[in-house]
Amino acid sequence: MTPRLLFFLLWVASTAAAQTPAPTPEQSFDLFARFMLEGDADAEARIAALTGIPMRTERWEDAVDRMVVGEASADNARTRAGRDLSRQVALALRQTHCRSTGSERHDGDDLQVAIVAYTCQVPDYAAMDKGTPDDTASAPGDEGELAGVQHVIALLQRAPRRVHADSVVMARLNEDDVWTTQDMPPLQQWIELLLALPE
Repeated sequence: MTPRLLFFLLWVASTAAAQTPAPTPEQSFDLFARFMLEGDADAEARIAALTGIPMRTERWEDAVDRMVVGEASADNARTRAGRDLSRQVALALRQTHCRSTGSERHDGDDLQVAIVAYTCQVPDYAAMDKGTPDDTASAPGDEGELAGVQHVIALLQRAPRRVHADSVVMARLNEDDVWTTQDMPPLQQWIELLLALPE
């Protein structure tokens, strides 16, 4: 390859990269939601490329497992049931499909701010048949706890979806910076939302 051709190809590549627009607040939220809630590796790589910061110190599945099961290392019936629940929670998180629906700008003198509205799909336990018998209520001790976990797993699998709407604050210092979330709930709160079973 001649030096002139090599220079031309590098110039074209750098020009194309320079012309790639930065993600909008809505697109930035969608990236963070895909990364955090769905374990999307492409979204993680895109955020890392935009920010120059590695995003994860552990596998997404391991993070979900740790938050559901804790640090339990024993291989017993209770831990295995917890891991079953963790897998179902991970599936439910991937199905939340949280995406932006719009944004409003509220820029200040030294900070650009966008309030991004979004919707997610979460289990609608209230819509389930109230006549479903609770066969875990009378089971004593560990057996009752294990049956309770299996009951929660069944609810997560069977529950229809409802729309959960909310908003987050995205901010950046100037036009050259990447929009970042300022108050997006941590993964633990999303898991609690998915497991907010009726009394």
